[in-house]
Amino acid sequence: MKVEIGRQRGDGDDSRRFTPAAITFDTRAHTLTTEIKDDWEEQIKKQWLTNQSHVKEAIIYQFGIEDFEQKIRDFTDLGVAPWSVVALHNVYLAQERNAFVSGSYYSALLGACGLGERILNQLVLTLRDDYSSHPATKHVAGKKSLDDWQKCVRTLKEWGVLDEETARDYLRLMRMRHAAVHYRSDLDSGDARDAALAAVVLLCELVQRIFSPHGRDENYFPGPIGRSYVRRDAEAIPFVKHFILPACVLVSPVYRYVASASEPGGFAVYDDPEYGRNSPSLSDDQFAEPSRASPQVQYPF
Repeated sequence: MKVEIGRQRGDGDDSRRFTPAAITFDTRAHTLTTEIKDDWEEQIKKQWLTNQSHVKEAIIYQFGIEDFEQKIRDFTDLGVAPWSVVALHNVYLAQERNAFVSGSYYSALLGACGLGERILNQLVLTLRDDYSSHPATKHVAGKKSLDDWQKCVRTLKEWGVLDEETARDYLRLMRMRHAAVHYRSDLDSGDARDAALAAVVLLCELVQRIFSPHGRDENYFPGPIGRSYVRRDAEAIPFVKHFILPACVLVSPVYRYVASASEPGGFAVYDDPEYGRNSPSLSDDQFAEPSRASPQVQYPF
């Protein structure tokens, strides 16, 4: 049976766990920055040189031949795009990264700061009702409070959505936003590259920390085929419920990925619909036991 992204848990699903499937990432910058060692086998060196050449060609094809060396440098300096579940920020973040590589540095700077504020507002508005009785919610009860980054960041931190480091870095992005929007002589030269690079890279780091589709924290545990799965008791956490689970497939340990060009990310997910029915539920540790993932469900059926 094909498993659809976003299917909710129902009766008889106690042997299944959610794993993120609707995700975005781009690691091509890592390919460009990988140093090819002299002691590597010739075939491996040749393959890496070919991979790097293909990435450069793709950048030139996408962004144009004019100033292509600078565009490749900009693409490389941005680093990898963050691993993130698909929410409302992914498309705009890609546009800001593209603006930077195209040389539209000030546009990328404003875009990164604006999207940072948009994400902040989305988090507060989406989660506010779930924390209606929390003492910190009073700080973001009114419309004007959404314009106050410090109130939003402090509230999300007290809700447990942002950790100390992420909250601190979000306030760094706030200061970058103020410096970019309000007149200061720093940008009189017409060159906003350094400021844009710092803002876009910081936003990417924030997105990966907040919307990561994997990890070993209070939300995830490692399991079959090397993927991360949402802890059963984490499914009730408001952030997980609203942002992580909609990007997940609900699977048994014997599910499998099947290549499919028509599917987001290039893969479809198939599973045994009868797995675990009329059987005791599985704990997270039991689900993660390697022996339960074999044999995988047959495909085609």
